[in-house]
Amino acid sequence: MNDTCSNCDAEISDGGFLKTPNRRYSARQVSFVNFVTDASYPDLCEKCGDAEYRGAVIGTKAQREECRQYVQDHIVDFPMMTISQVPPGARCRIKSMVTANVTVGTGFFNELSQGFSDMFGATNVATGMAFKVNSGEATARSVLVEKAIAMGANCVIGVDIDYGTTNNNAATVNMQGTAVVIENLENILSDDVLERFRVFEEKRGRVQEISRWLAGDFEGVAVPDVETV
Repeated sequence: MNDTCSNCDAEISDGGFLKTPNRRYSARQVSFVNFVTDASYPDLCEKCGDAEYRGAVIGTKAQREECRQYVQDHIVDFPMMTISQVPPGARCRIKSMVTANVTVGTGFFNELSQGFSDMFGATNVATGMAFKVNSGEATARSVLVEKAIAMGANCVIGVDIDYGTTNNNAATVNMQGTAVVIENLENILSDDVLERFRVFEEKRGRVQEISRWLAGDFEGVAVPDVETV
């Protein structure tokens, strides 16, 4: 008796001469489709399940990328403060120091046109050295946030920024601070800042959640053959 797909009754086959293969999706892959699409397929094969499976994986990856892009674009929503001590009443636990050292471009002292325009208040923040420094600060901030998050922190305090040059005349941005966990951020952040951080954390958590799904952990069980599209 031929093996058939219990969803569409198509014959399951590895193919052959003049015969197109029709393989069955694994139980784990079927579970992934059901989990993501809220369906209840008992079985799937390449004939009936190719679009569903690919759509589930591609759609889930697209959602992860959208959330990841949001996090990258809103890195400034992670709380960072220049104050070395948190306000009274904040329940704070210190994690560790975090640092970032970024090279932002060569020829720091050779860009005379930018230097003269800076002196006369005509700095163009979209080009030249001002742009490089601003980009360096943004990169350094991203590095600090990534390190703080990796430690389980939700805030960086005592942030300090220094600027310098290397031996080959490249400008550098050096940023450092202390990664901490503040258990009651709502007591020290304004409502709008707190809301932006809440959305930031929600998107970041979504990235991690979807990554677990695509790695196969969507029902508390590792499913290593899911992310194949």
